Amino acid sequence: MSRSTRTRRIHQADYQRAYREQQKALRKPTRDDVARLALYLLISEGLKDGQERKLAAWCETVTNGLVEQGFDRDATRHRIDQLIERCADGWGFQLKRHLTQHTIGQSQRA
Repeated sequence: MSRSTRTRRIHQADYQRAYREQQKALRKPTRDDVARLALYLLISEGLKDGQERKLAAWCETVTNGLVEQGFDRDATRHRIDQLIERCADGWGFQLKRHLTQHTIGQSQRA
């Protein structure tokens, strides 16, 4: 690895570290944070009575999208079914404890 490549990677690592610290200080959710909550809410809503068709259609849409990206269809369905079973068994959304110093639902700017 050349010196310039090594220097660039060190600089990039420093930048990423500072960026993550800044985002944490701002309490700004990541894409994964938003996606995790959206998934939990979608599955929870789909498990309600009368929503089975919507949940099944959503599962098929997600499966097709992941298969198009190169994932195995059976493995994808298995993973989705695992998530649905966890929610059906009462698994709750996992909060990030370091963010709960404020009352849940209360705006930090209040």
